[in-house]
Amino acid sequence: MKRILVILFLFLALVVTLGFNWGLPGLRMPEPSVLYDINGTEIRSLNPNNRNQVSLDEISDYVEQAFIATEDRNFYRHHGIDLKAVARAIWVNLTHGRVMEGGSTITQQTAKNLYLTQERTLIRKIKELFYTFALERRYSKDEILTMYLNSIYFGQGATGIESAARTYFGKPASELTLAESAILASIPRRPSYYDPYRFPEHAKARQKVVLTQMVENGFITEEEKEEALREELVYRKIGSIRGDAPYFTQMVADYLIEKYGAPMAFGGGLRVFSTLDLKMQRAAQAAYDQVMDKQPDSMQAALVAVDPSNGQIRSLIGGRDFATAPFNRAVDSKRQPGSAFKPFLYSKAIDLGYTESDMIMCEPVSFPQEGSSDYTPTDYGDEGYHYRPFTLKEAIMISDNVVSVRLNEAVGPEATAEHALKFGFKGPIKPYLSLALGTSEVSPLEMASAYAVFANGGRVVTPSFILKITDVDGRVLETNEPESRQVISPQNAYIVTDMLTGVLQPGGTGSHLAAVVGRPAAGKTGTTQEYRDAWFVGYTPELSCAVWVGYDSQTKSVGIPGGRIAGPMWAQFMRDALAGSPPRNFSVPERVIRTRICLDTGLVATENCPRSIEAAFLEGSEPEEICYQHQPRTDWWDWGWSNDQNTNPPSEPQTGPGFRRWLRWWNQLSG
Repeated sequence: MKRILVILFLFLALVVTLGFNWGLPGLRMPEPSVLYDINGTEIRSLNPNNRNQVSLDEISDYVEQAFIATEDRNFYRHHGIDLKAVARAIWVNLTHGRVMEGGSTITQQTAKNLYLTQERTLIRKIKELFYTFALERRYSKDEILTMYLNSIYFGQGATGIESAARTYFGKPASELTLAESAILASIPRRPSYYDPYRFPEHAKARQKVVLTQMVENGFITEEEKEEALREELVYRKIGSIRGDAPYFTQMVADYLIEKYGAPMAFGGGLRVFSTLDLKMQRAAQAAYDQVMDKQPDSMQAALVAVDPSNGQIRSLIGGRDFATAPFNRAVDSKRQPGSAFKPFLYSKAIDLGYTESDMIMCEPVSFPQEGSSDYTPTDYGDEGYHYRPFTLKEAIMISDNVVSVRLNEAVGPEATAEHALKFGFKGPIKPYLSLALGTSEVSPLEMASAYAVFANGGRVVTPSFILKITDVDGRVLETNEPESRQVISPQNAYIVTDMLTGVLQPGGTGSHLAAVVGRPAAGKTGTTQEYRDAWFVGYTPELSCAVWVGYDSQTKSVGIPGGRIAGPMWAQFMRDALAGSPPRNFSVPERVIRTRICLDTGLVATENCPRSIEAAFLEGSEPEEICYQHQPRTDWWDWGWSNDQNTNPPSEPQTGPGFRRWLRWWNQLSG
């Protein structure tokens, strides 16, 4: 141990000696990084948002104190490196078995922000030490602190404290309160995680930690801390990412900052080739505006579309206005999907041998629940029940809840939940009977990707949004290839697809959307309790899209079912996004046959069945018996005569149903 300390001391002595004799490199003029769509069309330059340099006098004292308390409590006492902080960080990290805190000083972080990249190499760390001591030699502490506060990345495209103050609180840095300063001091450690727009609960928890450290360092009193915690925070933005796809652009920027650091992400001249299709994005925005412009200002919606074959995101809208509501609801929001979750239950049922023609009764039924009252599902509408059996195909077409819950009870909620996780959901998926009605929370991106499995022959593909990144000299820094795996059989995927095409056919909850889409498509409506969330998720062979409409406050009601508000947005987008692309039918895999069935009996339909539809079956599982209920009654001795049965009976009674009717008529006639 003593030998290690001696070596460390000699190394630091060398660094100090060289550092005080090695000047700082010139600051390279930043070259904006550029984001492109999948066709090579420029989307926008990735510039830091509102990057304004301010002096220390133009920054609230609370900001300075918050950063010193949390990042470098000995800032004004050390000469660039805080050996005590390094030793403390090593001890804490060893004790917890993982990295819990770092020992970098504000000067070290400034050196890294201004002159270095995020690469984690020994050479980069040595350079950081040289530049740290050079900064301490050339500049005063106040000047270093000013450079630090002007160079930190705060998320949402904001670099520097002035930009952050305007991005999160719509005011200059000089006017920040104690509570607001503590929030901003929380963000740089993990900008995407502590973003108060996206995760206010994370930011609030970190704010408490910052305020506690300010108390411990004597900057504020316990009373001031408690008052700051009680202060109601109002977030509003001045300036934001503009133009096409701001939510998608921010998602890309967050990724670049996490991997390469803010200086490289915004000023490193990167060329980022994304999966977004600007044509489809503009179609999505037009459909979004067409529906949402007629809705209350506080109502939100999200739309995301992926290519089923490779998981690449083609369009994404995370909210109504990025400037005022930058929370990405397409990716980060988790809401109950309602009946839009039913296809995953039906997929499991097919695995277990159920078919589209199997029938389940819709009538009152209760299920005992341990520790609570019985669970009694009902359907939408005044009646609550249909009091008749449904084929599984018609049940999903009309979105019958009772049938789905009874099916889930037969399949087993645990089996349904386990099966659903195969489709790429990050979980948890809770194994309740009500899971059939979509009571586990999921994101729109998860739903679009999960439905893409049905369009993709049973393969789940990890969603992606970046194809390739090159540096300023054209060197390829990274490329991304689709990651996929088979999770259900092609036959299962096709049969579920066939069931979901029924949703857009006459009698289905999305039948009014078929003419708008104008091509073969499958989909499902979803509406949660009290109309709080409205969904439509659907796909063609080329594109899978999920639309969610609701309020950020989960207590407010949309008041409109998914098929009537999310559905039209989905249908218009699908029509316009695929305009110019010839319609394609879903490919029928081997060992799947199609048979026309009677919806009243589930048997092979005849031309006399008043309600029939084509259905898909795994070869050998199709019904073979012809529907008996709707046979023509031409032979009176078998089916009764076809004329008015109060007229004269046939002259010769025979056996069979006709004979019994003849006998009843004779008995009535004879008194």
